[in-house]
Amino acid sequence: MIREFYSDPLDPLAKQFMFRRPPTIGELRRPPQVLMLGNHSSGKSTFVNHLLGMEVQKTGVAPTDDNFTIITYGPHETDRDGPSVVSNPDLPYEGLRHFGDQLVSHIRLKLQPADLLRTVTLIDSPGMIDEAKEENGRGFDFPGVVRWFADRADLVMIFFDPDKPGTTGETLQVFKESLNGIDHKLLIVLNKMDQCQNLHDFARAYGALCWNLGKVIPRKDLPMIYNTFVPLEGKPKSELPLEDFDKARNDLINELRRAPTRRMDNQITQMQAFAERLRLHVFVIDEAARRYRRSRERSYATLVLLFAALGVGAFVTGFILAIPALAVVAAAAAALLELVSLPRKKKRLINQFDEIFEGLHDRELLVRDRAEDLRAMWEEVHPRAREVAEKRGLQSFEKMNWLDREVLNELIEQDIPRLRSELYDALRNVSLDVSPPSEGQPAVEESADLEEQPTVPVAPNDRGSFSWGKRNPG
Repeated sequence: MIREFYSDPLDPLAKQFMFRRPPTIGELRRPPQVLMLGNHSSGKSTFVNHLLGMEVQKTGVAPTDDNFTIITYGPHETDRDGPSVVSNPDLPYEGLRHFGDQLVSHIRLKLQPADLLRTVTLIDSPGMIDEAKEENGRGFDFPGVVRWFADRADLVMIFFDPDKPGTTGETLQVFKESLNGIDHKLLIVLNKMDQCQNLHDFARAYGALCWNLGKVIPRKDLPMIYNTFVPLEGKPKSELPLEDFDKARNDLINELRRAPTRRMDNQITQMQAFAERLRLHVFVIDEAARRYRRSRERSYATLVLLFAALGVGAFVTGFILAIPALAVVAAAAAALLELVSLPRKKKRLINQFDEIFEGLHDRELLVRDRAEDLRAMWEEVHPRAREVAEKRGLQSFEKMNWLDREVLNELIEQDIPRLRSELYDALRNVSLDVSPPSEGQPAVEESADLEEQPTVPVAPNDRGSFSWGKRNPG
């Protein structure tokens, strides 16, 4: 269904008006993805191993892996390097090529026969470091790559630990540049809480994390923080009660289990965002092109009338032989007008894109909340619209078909809300039944098969109780 909407009307309009590329078939068909971010030694690779019940990722106190590792299902354990991953048209990672060969050499794909991976793909990332220098000393745009993965992920987990609760320079940079606008799929995890020996240690780590997050999250209330740990043999016993931390880990895993349902909701959200931005892009360019065509037609009409008047005058006065000369003068005038006046008009119209946007959406801009959303979208779309109009020229855009306009409006205002409503209706009465793990068993074996347990895609719950495991700083 979603692919059909991209095929008509989104793809044709995006090509006609040179908007950005819509998702490919491979991207639309890919399995749900969960991106794991965190400081080095924050426990994300250990968490991955715990989820899968096998040793897939190397772990250690020092940085052990500087790769983006894509872990997906396969009947046999197989590793593939970056070039083979980004060049495979059946995989949705071709877009990583434009970050350069240095990044491609830091991409790995691991196929593992773990049941969880039948329904979700895990992406483990390099541990973030203390310095946020240009390109972070990695040889590629690390925040840009994180943003690429985060945009396509259905869930993003960012891990912190008591020793480094959000203080690394690269972590702050990633929050500012890579994770803005994806709050609905971001989960914050304060891991390794079993390292806290007493209440003072817990309060210090939790308070430091909240302080640092407050610097980079532009919200009055901070999002929920999952305080947890991964049970490992041989660890010193903490004096803190760990039951709530265990519960938080189970809740966190339940959110990961909901990635398939989040995937459906995120695809609808992604299509809505694409369609709304495409509509802004198309409507503004189409209106500017219409004004340009009208100005050009008016100029030509004036010249035709002038030529006709001169011709009639010449005929009436008997100067019939002067008509060829008059035609030459008129043609020269038309060429001069086209060369001098119309390019200025075209440039002026492109500079008036903001005014055209305001005029097309004057009613919506009167509603405060809607105005903020519209202006934010236009700020995002404007550079591309201007670039396309300047390079291609307004005269090259054909008039938008009225039927395409109606279909696009109907898609945004009726079809997408209906799709979302149907999804929620289908899942509303289905609950996720999760039992606590038995000792020594990985948490992903706690309940029945994932495909039998879809849930309504909502943000992490926001219960007000202030327990050890999950806390909402707000």
